[in-house]
Amino acid sequence: MSTVTAETVLRESGLDVRSGVALGPFTTLKVGGAAEIYLEPDSIEQVQAITSCGLPYRVLGSGANLLVPDAGIPGIVLRLARLRKRTGLYAEAGMSLPRLVKETVSEGLSGLQCLAGVPATIGGAIFMNAGGKHGEICGAVRFVDVLEEGKVRRLSREEVGFRYRSTHLENRIVLGAEFELEPEDRVRERYDEILSGKKSTQPLGSPNAGCMFKNPPGESAGWLIQQADLCGARVNRVHVSGKHANFMINDGGASSDDVLRLVDLVQNRVEDRFGIRLELEIQIW
Repeated sequence: MSTVTAETVLRESGLDVRSGVALGPFTTLKVGGAAEIYLEPDSIEQVQAITSCGLPYRVLGSGANLLVPDAGIPGIVLRLARLRKRTGLYAEAGMSLPRLVKETVSEGLSGLQCLAGVPATIGGAIFMNAGGKHGEICGAVRFVDVLEEGKVRRLSREEVGFRYRSTHLENRIVLGAEFELEPEDRVRERYDEILSGKKSTQPLGSPNAGCMFKNPPGESAGWLIQQADLCGARVNRVHVSGKHANFMINDGGASSDDVLRLVDLVQNRVEDRFGIRLELEIQIW
């Protein structure tokens, strides 16, 4: 199907087809070029229409843990921001993870407080198995609904294939998930402790993509970067945070090329110093 024909089919599905939409503002690092076609479906039927139109597509969540190239993205970028409802312990993929965490904590439910301060949508958090030293989202998931080859399928926690910052959900679109949460008296206290600790040790108020590198087995990527004297290391408008060395900060106007060059610098310096090649945690489109 040609791009023109595909766009006609998408419009007939009720979608607002937009071209050349800059993606940087939709990412937490605030870096990246434009989408050839940008769509925000408001129903599963529209998501199905997008995936069957014949054009390549990518799914954008909150834009955390993501680097978009300066040249932009060919084909379709679909963002599930309109699919953000919550019903009981079921949340649609476009719902904000911080919002769900706050709501469930306020209801005295335990299971997601370990994700305090993690910027993500529910779909992105599940796809990447978001988490940190306090826990991962997989521990609270009951089942996940996905779109696979145009059909909605419900996967158990085991079928999702959760592992460190990854899953078996390639070529599937997360539509929503139900969580297993339990009442707990101290859940608000624990949430406040975790969030306060992150605010004191991470540059949460600055444009960044979260942790850039995975922790090697038995090691801390941040500690390795710090010990390699890389805090403050800079390439043009992006630098390694002095507050947490596994974060890179966009000073404003940084390019994805700046980020990639700084990534190479950090990987090479850490490998020279410790013989460990750091693996990226962020996704590069």
